Amino acid sequence: MGNERVLVVDDSSTAEEAVSTLEDAGCRVSVDRSAADALVSLRSERIDAVVTEFSLPDDDGVELLREIKSLYDAVPVVMYTASGDERTASLAIDAGVAAYIPKRDPEGASRLVETIEEVVSGRQLGIDRDDLPEPTAETIVRAVDEAPVGITLSDPSLPDNPITYLNEAYEQLTGYSAEEVIGRNCRFLQGPDTEEEPVAQMRKAIDADEPVSVELLNYREDGTPFWNQVTIAPVYDDQGEVSHYVGFQNDVTERKEAEALAKQRADALREERQGLERVLGRVSGLVNEVSHALVNASDREEIEESVCTEIAAASDYTHAWIGEMRAGGSGISIRVQDGPQQQSIETGAGTEWSDTVFERAIEEGAVKIVSEADELPPPVTPERFDATTMAIVPLTYRRVTYGVLAVYAEGSDVLDHRETEVFGAVGQMIASGINAVETKQVLTADRVTELGFEITDDSFPLIQLAKAAEGSISYNGSTISDGRSLRMFVTMTEPPEDFDALIANCPDIRNGFVVANQDGKVAASIELDGAAAFQELAEYGATVRDLSASGSSGTAQLHIDLPVEGDVRSVLSVLESAYDGVNLVRQRERERDPRPTAEFVATVADRLTDRQYTALETAYLSNYFDFPRPVSGEELAESMDISRQTYHQHLRAAQRKLLEEFFETD
Repeated sequence: MGNERVLVVDDSSTAEEAVSTLEDAGCRVSVDRSAADALVSLRSERIDAVVTEFSLPDDDGVELLREIKSLYDAVPVVMYTASGDERTASLAIDAGVAAYIPKRDPEGASRLVETIEEVVSGRQLGIDRDDLPEPTAETIVRAVDEAPVGITLSDPSLPDNPITYLNEAYEQLTGYSAEEVIGRNCRFLQGPDTEEEPVAQMRKAIDADEPVSVELLNYREDGTPFWNQVTIAPVYDDQGEVSHYVGFQNDVTERKEAEALAKQRADALREERQGLERVLGRVSGLVNEVSHALVNASDREEIEESVCTEIAAASDYTHAWIGEMRAGGSGISIRVQDGPQQQSIETGAGTEWSDTVFERAIEEGAVKIVSEADELPPPVTPERFDATTMAIVPLTYRRVTYGVLAVYAEGSDVLDHRETEVFGAVGQMIASGINAVETKQVLTADRVTELGFEITDDSFPLIQLAKAAEGSISYNGSTISDGRSLRMFVTMTEPPEDFDALIANCPDIRNGFVVANQDGKVAASIELDGAAAFQELAEYGATVRDLSASGSSGTAQLHIDLPVEGDVRSVLSVLESAYDGVNLVRQRERERDPRPTAEFVATVADRLTDRQYTALETAYLSNYFDFPRPVSGEELAESMDISRQTYHQHLRAAQRKLLEEFFETD
């Protein structure tokens, strides 16, 4: 026996007997107690043979035999068992066992040693290693010639150690023919981007008569670069002197490119993570401060001043200002600014703001980063505030734009794509905060901005109705049903003979009905098919104060009340995008019309459900509370698409809540 490695798999009390027998015969024996442990050992160690008991704690020897044959077919398995029988022996033989030896056999121990020696040395197959024929020189040469890797021989006894032999794979790898290669040193494959370090390694190993393996960039005959894994080893003659060097060349370009791509991705991820950490470190505190300012501010100016102060105080930012577009798109008015460079920003008539990056930021609703001065009006270029770049952040909430926030940064790497996304969210936060304080102020403001518009578009619903009726239409009020459809209550000067036919001739009016017909006038309710513009006006805090249309002139007069701080430009834009021929003919501030206290209105509105509010508003606008009633409850219920009984339930509940608030006393 020659120091064979044998694994014994046995959990029985007789395991030590097998181990001792094999060790006495010169084997190196290791022991596992279960089939699972044996499979682990086979994966991690070189095992020449396995000796297993049939009964194992987690399996049986036959199943272990099958598993080993499926994974390690060359490893012989001997079953040396005290619990087997003829059936077990038959199963083991069918599974491919090398030998089946009962432990109770008096000669079992000696048979085990003989069997291990036979199966390891190959005698079991009738082959002795000494009888194996050696390959001929011709066979070896043919194997080298036809090897799938490039092989060369060089002769160090000749000047410059030239190549004296190469196989066909080398020609295919490099594109050079044997005639072009023989007699040349292998360095001819090197080129402009070949690194010196692997070349020096090869030179040093050859000088020391040592093997070496390197990877370097080589070039094919057509100039194509490829990564070559080169292994060089000395070949010794009978006197122990180096007679040749054998070289093995293997194309590893795909692997090197995959490694480079993996490294590139890892570097990009690392850079992204580091950049994100820088952004978070810079803006996390800023976002917290802005949020705090929005919560505690009582008006728009306080919000704007706090935001600019916090941004200008943050590291890497030099200045910040907030401006708003003037009505009609004539320019930007700077509302507030802050920063260490307190230079005034003049925005007079000589400053050209139209068709600038500011307008594009507002129109696209996206943050814009600018570094080139020629893209900006002179008063706001970055260099004026010791900055290299600036971010232009639109302040937009839903459909309302409150202007832009301009942020100046010192370095070109500060306002990157991550920071752009953060400032986009900050812009929405600021606009939301401004909207909240202005909505609160709308309820208590003493003054409003009155806007007057003249509309000449035939698609305007009331112009359609006035033309179809050949008369004039005046607006009494409106209500929104279920948050979607808009119902208007109007008065017509020319009573139509067939109201349904009249509505059918108005494509932008969905349906309607006559509420009352008195004194030669008709009060009617109409539902608009395209009411998006009116709903958008409500989002801007605008209320329709007066609306009339003339069929003879084909024009409509619309008067809107807007909060003093409201966005006039956006209101005009809403109407211009919905209708042609919209002209702003009046804009002035005035005292708000007398109305119930804001607290009372807000309290009642909070108590009413949407259905109750709509039922009460519809009844009021339809003069339902007049005597005699010009409209029935059934007609009003039909306008809300509910039953008469349900309508009266909503109306009575709304009246009760209204009166409770009016008469409530503490």
